[in-house]
Amino acid sequence: MVGQTFGQRWHYQHLLVERVPFAWHYHPEYELTLTRRARGMRYVGGDVAPFGELDLTLVAPNQAHTWQAQSRADGQTQEVQVIFFTREWLEQLTTGGLPELTGFADWLRKVQQGVVMSESCTRQLLPLFDELHQSRGLDRLSCLLRIFGQLPRDQAARLIGGAPSPEYQDKRVETALAWLHEHYREPVTLADLAQVTRSSEATIKRLLREQLQDSMTGLLAQLRIGHACNLLITTQMPIQLVAEESGFPSPSHFYKQFGLAKAMSPAAFRKRYHLRRAMQEDAPGMQSALVRTGVALHTGQQKSRII
Repeated sequence: MVGQTFGQRWHYQHLLVERVPFAWHYHPEYELTLTRRARGMRYVGGDVAPFGELDLTLVAPNQAHTWQAQSRADGQTQEVQVIFFTREWLEQLTTGGLPELTGFADWLRKVQQGVVMSESCTRQLLPLFDELHQSRGLDRLSCLLRIFGQLPRDQAARLIGGAPSPEYQDKRVETALAWLHEHYREPVTLADLAQVTRSSEATIKRLLREQLQDSMTGLLAQLRIGHACNLLITTQMPIQLVAEESGFPSPSHFYKQFGLAKAMSPAAFRKRYHLRRAMQEDAPGMQSALVRTGVALHTGQQKSRII
């Protein structure tokens, strides 16, 4: 699903998360997310990885992503701080009077699907995130810029692979992405995508290659495998049914695509990451699988918000 766009050049959110459903989502902004007191799985594009009690990740524009976390045995909520900002806003600041941001802008150009910051860098930034939450006006903006200044200095950060996000994206590519996110579990052809984007098959194929350095087949595989990973981790569903529910035309095709993407079989992936095992090894006493994604339920409330 398409995440909420706030119509602002940058936006800050603070969430106390108890339980949310799994859902791929994406949006045109960069998203810098700090998660505290959580433990689970992080999905960014084709990257699926566990994260611990403290996690700081930058997600590139238009990358499908979601977090998934266990509930805490002590009943504490998980704290999530999210900073959204646009590439256009940052470029305008850099060229319009703040050349000090050039280093950060240059670093962003190297970001592909996202960046997982190291634990040491994350801990160093905790006081700034606390200050960001408490401050207002120019003080908050100043704090944001100081956070930006620290990110490129993290030599231990892990770049998430994939094609760099284009600086300017054709509207037909945006339409294609939105449609694929909605229909990836259905049979999809290039002719369908051409019709939706009101272009020829050759044109939409070229645009995907030029602007995303990917193909419709590659994008579908990424979305379907991410969905399958969630089912493998959170359910006991038979693998053949996982393949069907994730949109793969056949179990054999699923096994082939999953092996290429994850360098292991679906069964091996389930054995490594299944939540029951994670609950025993990482967090004794945890009760149920929770997901932090687009819709968040806040403590003591039943309010939902897409992020």
